[in-house]
Amino acid sequence: MKEPRSLKRLPRSLDDIRGLRVARWIRESTAGQYDRYGPASQREQQDRFIDRHGLVDTGLVFQVAHSGTTVWRSATMTEMLDEARAGAFDLLLAGYSDRWQRNLRRTLELLEDGLHPVGVALVMCDRRILSSDPHDWDELISEAAGAEKYSRRLSERITDGYAAKFDHHDDPGGHAGLGLRRRPEPPHTLEVDPETIGVAIGLFERYALGNVSAAQLEAETGLAASRIRMILINPLYNGWIVRHRRSDRESRKPAPWRANPPVSDELWARVEDVRRGKTRGGGVKRHDRIDLLGGLLECVCGLRIRNDGTFGDGRHRKLHVNPCDGWGRKARLADAIWEGPMLAQVAGITVDDDTIASVVAVLGSARRPVEMDRARTDRRIRELALEHAAGDLADDAYLARLKALREARDAIAEGSGIGVPAQRAIEWLRALAESIQQADVPKERADLMHAIYERIVVAGPEIVGVRLTSAAYAHGLALALPQKVAMARPTGVGRADAINIRIPIDGAEEAWLTGESA
Repeated sequence: MKEPRSLKRLPRSLDDIRGLRVARWIRESTAGQYDRYGPASQREQQDRFIDRHGLVDTGLVFQVAHSGTTVWRSATMTEMLDEARAGAFDLLLAGYSDRWQRNLRRTLELLEDGLHPVGVALVMCDRRILSSDPHDWDELISEAAGAEKYSRRLSERITDGYAAKFDHHDDPGGHAGLGLRRRPEPPHTLEVDPETIGVAIGLFERYALGNVSAAQLEAETGLAASRIRMILINPLYNGWIVRHRRSDRESRKPAPWRANPPVSDELWARVEDVRRGKTRGGGVKRHDRIDLLGGLLECVCGLRIRNDGTFGDGRHRKLHVNPCDGWGRKARLADAIWEGPMLAQVAGITVDDDTIASVVAVLGSARRPVEMDRARTDRRIRELALEHAAGDLADDAYLARLKALREARDAIAEGSGIGVPAQRAIEWLRALAESIQQADVPKERADLMHAIYERIVVAGPEIVGVRLTSAAYAHGLALALPQKVAMARPTGVGRADAINIRIPIDGAEEAWLTGESA
């Protein structure tokens, strides 16, 4: 099957863009900036560029007030990508290079995976950079890296400033919340505002009753529900100054009003109990928890997901708002729903006489693991082509995944054809089985999972298949892992049914892996 072309040919230089249709990208870091200044100068740059190169202004303007480091996950960015895929414009104009965004990684992803595959190029008007011009690529990377570097340095300075306020003035920095204010005299530290603190206390008292939600409080008070939630978790009202919202003692200091806090310890504890009772999905993410499958999970659509079934950004969530491929509406699954079956598969590794014979037959044959990898990659390319032909895969996703597979195949062709000796592979399998039995620390288990698996493909709660690492295939692990595991499914209090879960291993049933002739 031939590789499908994008609907429009990308311009190779600024000499090729005359007559193309343009849309405008206008970004400021905050709503205040957007309202006061900035957009005018960006529009002026875009107007001059349009006139100079004879472009057609479609009237499409994507304007957003958002941080440059995270604007890639904004609704405006999603809207722009949708319009690009619909063919609404040919060029996206950013007045200044740093007004596009301040994130090098996301810049490359959006260009290579989002805009270029549908025939749309990005132009940085002030630098006259065209993203589809090979001669501009180095400068584009330099500008994107410089913008991100500036953002990181600014963040460090702000963090240092807040740390100094915390250390020397017992102040958390930032804006004063509801019921608080800053002293007019230097160093402008926080104090309780007697005129408005009653409103904040009322929120705590109403929420502590347990029969009202933040949304209901929004209707009663006119305050945004998101703001109310932030107030209810702010320890300042309980007389504690916490840096970076961390709860460990080293980052917590008593506020000047700690002796008589607006929210008493008893009221604070009641609110915490109510919040904990309403929390869904296991509560706040624990940063000390080891994610055994972190970075390994992939949806059937090709996008990465987290271990709780949520997606990494708005684009992923948008694909799964409606039920598809096993995902329910607004897909979110119980934490670690896939860990049990995957741990069961790893624990079921078998190094018996039959397995050893199969490993010796495969690794001792003329077909070396490098040919196994090549055949497996070719099969994945064929499956990807069939999926695209059936209409189950968008053009941009197909092209991106096809490119990755072809690069992997080329890398295999350049690699050595010398395989692992059969005896060494058997020793490796036995050592791995022993390590699995002895691994009782989550970090050790996570390291083993990442040494065995390259990708775990899921559709909702179902595990569609797994791909092993190159080292695992080279040592014959695909022959030692079970493809069906037994799990206990709770059916009531103190009761459980035994069920069998199939976990297909990519490549385990190929003719070239079982030692048969191709």
